[in-house]
Amino acid sequence: MSESGRPTGSGPGRLKLAEQTAAKIERSIVEQGWQPGHVLGSEADLLAEYGVSRAVLREAVRLLEHDNIAYMRRGPGGGLVVAAPDATAVTRAANRYLRDRAVSPAQLVVARIAIEHAAVRSATESIDERGIKRLLDVLAEEEAMGQQVDVGRHDFHLTVAHLSGNPAVEMLIEVLTALSTAAFGKPRWSDVHSAHEGIAEAIVAGDAALAQHRMTRHLQKLAEAAGQSTPSRAARRGPATTRPRGPRRRGYTARG
Repeated sequence: MSESGRPTGSGPGRLKLAEQTAAKIERSIVEQGWQPGHVLGSEADLLAEYGVSRAVLREAVRLLEHDNIAYMRRGPGGGLVVAAPDATAVTRAANRYLRDRAVSPAQLVVARIAIEHAAVRSATESIDERGIKRLLDVLAEEEAMGQQVDVGRHDFHLTVAHLSGNPAVEMLIEVLTALSTAAFGKPRWSDVHSAHEGIAEAIVAGDAALAQHRMTRHLQKLAEAAGQSTPSRAARRGPATTRPRGPRRRGYTARG
């Protein structure tokens, strides 16, 4: 494995050719509309299409598998299959970049608060009955799991991100959630669950400013519980000083 975590070949020339081949295959996947499950071809088909040796193609496939772009399926009807995209490769790359730049856990929290604010506002403005049900279902699952919930990387934040309707925001929150998990240590489940309930209540009630304020307070408390430095008081207050209110929904009473 290389320092970047990618698999390496037996020589720089073969690895460079494998990287070029992997890039060509990825470009083809994108041009075809990235269809998860689509078979790009058998090993023989790909050898003929890209004109490389079997060793180079297999190295290219390992690179694609490492980045969750495609994977080789063996047996009848097998071949190189397009993978469902996820944020794993982005998270690995971001982790290397931020580590190289000596980014602190507190700085990660500041970035995460900013992105979560965007998700909360969009989710509040666009949530419908189906979205409300999904949000409440996640809270019910969280309560049922109790102490077994991974509070650093639980589905609540990813659900809010999904309800924002913005795939870019969703991806950034997934990456930042994964990167900031270590900074949060192991906070008390009851505190986390109560904070999630408060955020959901404000979203459902149509109060984006209050939801943002509660999200900021929640993430700050997670960081403080882990002994990390926290953003400025202005960052903690966030948008709560203006408190514009959207339409009220479903008879929820927003808590302070």
